[in-house]
Amino acid sequence: MFDEPFRWMEAISTRHSYVQEKLKKGQPVLAVPYKEGALVMGFAAQPGKIFEVYDRIALGSLGHPADVERLRMTLLDMAHLEGFNRSEKDVTLARLLQFGIAPAMKQNFEEVMRAPYLVKLLFAEIDFDNRPSFFRLNYDGHWEMFKKGAVISGNDKESEWIQKQIEQTDFASLSLKQALKEACRLWEEGKKQGSPESEDSDEQPTTLAEAFDRWTLEAALLSTATERRALYRVVTPDEIEPLKSAAK
Repeated sequence: MFDEPFRWMEAISTRHSYVQEKLKKGQPVLAVPYKEGALVMGFAAQPGKIFEVYDRIALGSLGHPADVERLRMTLLDMAHLEGFNRSEKDVTLARLLQFGIAPAMKQNFEEVMRAPYLVKLLFAEIDFDNRPSFFRLNYDGHWEMFKKGAVISGNDKESEWIQKQIEQTDFASLSLKQALKEACRLWEEGKKQGSPESEDSDEQPTTLAEAFDRWTLEAALLSTATERRALYRVVTPDEIEPLKSAAK
């Protein structure tokens, strides 16, 4: 195969199609700033969508749980090794992505005899000047950085529409309650933008009321208001309850 470039390119194209087909039902995960840090949120049928990577880094994900966990553990090990060998200020997403996990994912994707990672990853980071930044990592190792927030979704139409709305919204001026409410609104509106891609697409919730009824809202913060070194904390049920009540 490697003696025939066309066959390799065809195999790569097939892998893209395969992964996209597997991920197309992945629900949107949003990462946006707010007055006191950054918020990551998304609905999930089962726990395991949002995690802490390091003191100032949060991870949102969609895809196969086993692949998500494998990459999460890799990131965790890399971050702590970097912090131990250098300093905690050297543990940045740009370094972890550029010199660590992104090249490994690209190599995995291009080795056509290996199973590809079935994931999309979303990151939020607060630097030591308390400025948020956001990153999106694709299954093939391609990553992007955003200043105003970012989204991942299995449906490209949903993702593109929500991303445009994030860019047009001043999330950084909102309180946590307002940011959660606006992020949920974009999630619901984004679901309306994504056209059905399969016969059973109508089985998935498309409104907040349906999502709260059938799934769990996972949300976490990187809060600069805390005095702890670790900025990460989970959004509490009491903070989510007003959204759930309003959606009914």
